[in-house]
Amino acid sequence: MALLDVKDLSIGFHMPGRDVQVVDKVSFSLDERQTMAIVGESGSGKTQTAFSLIGLLAGNGYASGSVKFEGNEILGLDESKLNKVRAEQIAMIFQDPMTSLNPYIRVGEQLVEVLKLHKGMQYAAAEAESIRMLDAVKLPDARNIFSRYPHECSGGMRQRIMIAMALLCRPKLLIADEPTTALDVTVQAQMLELFKSLTAEFGTALIIITHDLGVVAGLADRMLVMYAGRAVETGAVDELFYDPRHPYTLGLLNSTPHVEVRANRLNSITGSPPNLEHLPSGCAFHPRCAFRFERCFAEVPALVGFGDGGRKKACHYTSPLVAEENAA
Repeated sequence: MALLDVKDLSIGFHMPGRDVQVVDKVSFSLDERQTMAIVGESGSGKTQTAFSLIGLLAGNGYASGSVKFEGNEILGLDESKLNKVRAEQIAMIFQDPMTSLNPYIRVGEQLVEVLKLHKGMQYAAAEAESIRMLDAVKLPDARNIFSRYPHECSGGMRQRIMIAMALLCRPKLLIADEPTTALDVTVQAQMLELFKSLTAEFGTALIIITHDLGVVAGLADRMLVMYAGRAVETGAVDELFYDPRHPYTLGLLNSTPHVEVRANRLNSITGSPPNLEHLPSGCAFHPRCAFRFERCFAEVPALVGFGDGGRKKACHYTSPLVAEENAA
């Protein structure tokens, strides 16, 4: 049984005079100790998918479908039961740690409060455990960090503090939303190594939301590619990197800079993501796709499996993409 099993997840928002759908029937599963990356351009639905898993959509948001955690349905749970799941089973690290940490309260007090509230620990035990966790995320002089205010810590330190806070209750699933975006490349590399060591040490499954394919290559086992609110390709990271089967996946890979390749300019995907309120007919990617043909304009491709290893794609085109692109 999968740790997390998501089926036909759809997400929308009530807007004045209309509803806007931002995620359309996304399905995926995640096993214990596995790392999955959800990738795509801004507006593809990555973050809203993650928010819906733990009931953090905005007040005007709504979700349908099924989200099962350890076989139990958690989509639509009442707030008290969902709080328990969020505290003890699934934790999330948000994109900007400064907005997640209370600037008026010392770091240690915020960590201790988590353990007192959700584990019923006394202060002394909670303090000792908090300092141990700050050590676990490789923060130097953890006792000193425990006494600081968030603004007295660097961006990389605050990100590590958020990871420590998320791991305090030993969750089985950790969700990280663009955890390396605001960090310089050296700290990014450190964070990736930290995630790898922590998931191994604590046995935690990880969903990482990112647009950085370098992060995906260095960390994830599986990858879910989203475009305009739909899943367009999914499978093992190695297979998608070396043999992409959706033109959008190929475009993302080709637009990633490589130090060893000397080129006059970066490749890019032509055009822009569509307005979710006015999606094009047929495949939403067809206005930007070099492989489109008549069927793409009229028929939305279903996400279907092919080959071994659980690979799926939502594309009508069946010939090898790289060969066709090189021929062009």
